[in-house]
Parts: sequence; structure tokens; C-alpha cells
Amino acid sequence: MQSNDRQVRAEGYSALSSTYYSILGTAFSQLKAALRPKLLAPVKVAAWCLSWLPLATYCYWRMLPLSNRIVEILGYNSMSADQCDVRQSVLRRRGQYDEAKKCIRAALAKNPEKAHTRGLLHVGLAEIHWHEGDKRSARSEVYAALAEVEEAEKQDPGQAVRIYKHCADLFGQVGGNDRHPTADLRRKAQELAQATGARDQLLKL
Repeated sequence: MQSNDRQVRAEGYSALSSTYYSILGTAFSQLKAALRPKLLAPVKVAAWCLSWLPLATYCYWRMLPLSNRIVEILGYNSMSADQCDVRQSVLRRRGQYDEAKKCIRAALAKNPEKAHTRGLLHVGLAEIHWHEGDKRSARSEVYAALAEVEEAEKQDPGQAVRIYKHCADLFGQVGGNDRHPTADLRRKAQELAQATGARDQLLKL
């Protein structure tokens, strides 16, 4: 991040904001795990508050300013599709859906080479449409994400797990008649996560 090369500097900001975003997700997964079994939940939640909560709070407030620095340095036109994907995830986590939609549109216009990048961008757009109350468009974007997941499995199985998981969550919300019910998608995500040793994704499932 101290480099004189703006591309290198932007990549540093993107990597760190992505790390903070991932830590935040893991923290909430740990909280979810702490609630089981119910008998031990009070003790485990108290431990979570002492250990994970301070870190999660720090990451929550730091990830967006770091992401904003990338836009200041490069702008969406010069950002890579992967950098845009990281940013839209951060923006959605912070509830800035209009800016996230702008970021996703800019990324998709770049025709991303990686299938998992395309899939995750469609997942992000699906969540935004669902938040806006447009279930039909959200459902359409879920299908678009699932259309990319088979190729994503071949390129990067760990990222394919994320697509399956998010699509399972979203499909349960947007509904509709489809051959990809929520339970099947979640099972596929779990099987793939186990096969690839993606322990962090298993925790989130």
C-alpha cells in the first residue's frame, strides 16, 4: 500500500479490505456456532463477545474506507473485475446497495474471465434485487449465478462453494418453481466444501 505504483497500491487496499470482510463473515459464523447447543450458549456467546466481537467491529468499520481508497486511486473503469467483486461484497455488507449495484454493473461490463467471479457478481445483484423487493429479478440473477457454477467448480471449487451457499440462501427467499431447491444447493455446497477441505466454508454452512 506504500508503493508508488497505483495498481500495486490498489491491490494492497483490495486485499486488506477482502481480508477484513472475510474475518467479519467468520466472526458471525462463530457466533452462530456458539448458539449450539443451547445449554452452553450463554457461556460460549460471552466468550465470543470477549474474543471475536472487538475484531469483528474493527473489521466492519475499516473494510469500507480501504475499499473506497481503491476507487479513489483507479476508478471503476481501471479496476479489475475481481477488485470490483471484493468491493461489491463490502458495500453490500455495509448496506450501500445503490453503490454496490453500480460496482457490479461496471464489473460485468468487463466480461470477467473467471466463472466464479461472474457467478459471485450475479449473486450480489440477486441480493440487491431481493433487498429492493424485486423477487423476479432476484430469481433471474440466482439462475444466472447457477449457470456459472459448473465451470466455477472446475476452475476454483472453493469459490463454487460460496456460489452454491449464497444461491441456497437466496432461493429460499425468492422462491419459485425450479430444479435447484434450497436443500439440494446447500447439500452440494457442503459436499464440495468437504471434498476441498474448505473448513471456513463448512463453518458458514
